[in-house]
Amino acid sequence: MQKFIQELQRRNVFRVASIYAVGGWLLMQLAVVLETTLLLPSWFDTLITILVLIGFPVVVFGAWAFEMTPDGLKPTARVDPEASVAGRTGKRLDMVLAGAAALLVIVIIGDRVMPSGDASASNKSGASEDFSIAVLPFADMSPDGDQEYFADGISEELLNVMAQVPGLAVAGRTSSFAFKGQNTDLREIAQILDVAHVLEGSVRKSGNKVRVTAQLIRADNGFHMWSDTYDGDLTDIFAVQDEIANAILVELKPQLMGTVAPIAAPRTDITAYDLYLLAQQKAALNTMAGFRDAADALDKALAIDPDFVPALAWRGYYELMMSDGEGAAGDIPAEEAITRADQWTSRALKLDPDSADALFARAGLFSMGFDAETRDKAGALYERAIAIKPNFAMARNDYGYWLNDQKRFDEAIAQFEVALAHDPAQGDVNVNLLAYYGRLGDFDKARAQVDRWIAISPENPGPYAMKAVLQESSGNLAEGLKHRRKVLAMAPHDPRASRERHFAELALGEFQSVLKAEEPYMRYRAMVLMGRKDDARSLVRQELDARPDFPQQQADYLMVHDYIHDWAEVVRYYDATWGSLESFEQSFISPPYTSVLPALIDAGHRDAPAMLVAARRAIDFDRASGFQNASYDTNEASICLLEGDPSKAMDLLELAYSKGKRDIFLFIYPNLNDAPTPRLEALQARVAADINAERAKLGLPAIEMPKAYR
Repeated sequence: MQKFIQELQRRNVFRVASIYAVGGWLLMQLAVVLETTLLLPSWFDTLITILVLIGFPVVVFGAWAFEMTPDGLKPTARVDPEASVAGRTGKRLDMVLAGAAALLVIVIIGDRVMPSGDASASNKSGASEDFSIAVLPFADMSPDGDQEYFADGISEELLNVMAQVPGLAVAGRTSSFAFKGQNTDLREIAQILDVAHVLEGSVRKSGNKVRVTAQLIRADNGFHMWSDTYDGDLTDIFAVQDEIANAILVELKPQLMGTVAPIAAPRTDITAYDLYLLAQQKAALNTMAGFRDAADALDKALAIDPDFVPALAWRGYYELMMSDGEGAAGDIPAEEAITRADQWTSRALKLDPDSADALFARAGLFSMGFDAETRDKAGALYERAIAIKPNFAMARNDYGYWLNDQKRFDEAIAQFEVALAHDPAQGDVNVNLLAYYGRLGDFDKARAQVDRWIAISPENPGPYAMKAVLQESSGNLAEGLKHRRKVLAMAPHDPRASRERHFAELALGEFQSVLKAEEPYMRYRAMVLMGRKDDARSLVRQELDARPDFPQQQADYLMVHDYIHDWAEVVRYYDATWGSLESFEQSFISPPYTSVLPALIDAGHRDAPAMLVAARRAIDFDRASGFQNASYDTNEASICLLEGDPSKAMDLLELAYSKGKRDIFLFIYPNLNDAPTPRLEALQARVAADINAERAKLGLPAIEMPKAYR
């Protein structure tokens, strides 16, 4: 054995093997770099590794069987031992080995100490920076050009399928589709959406035949990583979606941690699926008309396939969005919408308990509940939906909204920010983040976000509505109303746009215009400011009788009677409806303490001291959370008045004025106007002058301010 080892050494077998091992390892590292840099197929580095391993025994055998001589390479058996130069060859090999070893050390050290990239540029979603994608709306290449919704639907379904992949950051639908019809450079799109890859394509549908062409592009250099064309019957569209999505994952697999399981789109009757795609396109308008059209399409889809889970889930969600509940877009009474949505969402979850869509819709239903116990159930459903589909921007947004109602503000803002990273054009996400910045008083950040939103979605009325809010918050009521009118022109049939315009008119004292509003709650607010106490009382009573258990209607009933100083009715209604502070607080997400407290304190009610403590605790919590905008100043002023500190109340009202608060309700402020002071009269005079100055900018005549109720 010793002789054999000595012979191995003499023939330089160990040296050759060592050099080959080092060189092979370096070659495999180079293969990985080349695959990433040159966008080579994912099997390239695997092939190199296999070839290196196969080559090792060949090289070792060659070192044993052959020897380098002055006359070239010869079989070792034919070389005279006396004439062998193996020793000199070995010294040269030692030098080569030393160099290879030094290079190996340099590579290893460099890999350990050199940064892998700019940490600040890491993807906000937590996925690998390179493992991110935006699915742009596929072009409709159908002969009649009437299949846009189908092409959009294919794109959205591919987006939804890929969103199920752990670690893959997928830009949200709203943001990806914001560039539809624009000739924007792909690199610019990728930069705005913060993605490394873009999927684009086209759909040609004719009769029962469909052709889908798709191509995956590396955004930083425009390199086409993969493209393919799929032809088949319409009934094969689900298989086509699966093939495309999984082909993309194969291309991106080198960037994944672990193995990617195959993914699949939901299956249903093709006609039902076609209607489902149409519904998604209509709902994307985010208007009452859009949701109504979407609901009609889903009703037809469910008539064909009653067990189609995505259709059931979104039918329930769209019903909620057509309601007049908080955050919704419509005018259907929330009570009715909740009842119907319960039927659809419960069935969807029974059929598929792990459907992210169904969990999300059911959570939305619970979050609109009229009692705290029901609302509390929503959080766990949102969490399950997000765990199943981490890229679900709408679910993250609504979960953030729920967290905000729970006063878990830090968690809420975290969800909003992740949702915005996934879908920077998504309206609700932008609105909620802007509302948060507004509460903090950070209007510079809010303005920057609005400008970015407009840049992405210039045809969307949403950012212009938020520009109106920012103008109004700064006291620029005329500019605010101009933006409101622009929003209404862009979305003439959207109840929200009409409602917000009337609020802007209310602030400017355009009461006659507000009296023409369809919404009763706008009309009785105008009546209050006009001094029409009996009319306001009659209308709000009529609305309460129609919806006795609707929390917002209950709050409005209290508000109206508070402002007209009918405090006896406030006390009566409080006792008859709730009877205790605990029951009262359970009925509202944000209890309207200040609409009840003046009456309870005046009556010496047993609950007055505890409710005053609760009101102070609530405002102090908000203040501790950093909320500093003018609305919190006026809210705290109300509490200070009730605590018997009118001087502090005036300090806060003047502070609110300095921040841009021009509140016409200041003139009928309960309690405050019962004992007018020079400071109050001076502040009211400034507000009156400012409101009339804003009216003049619009060509409106000056008005007398409302008279205080006493």
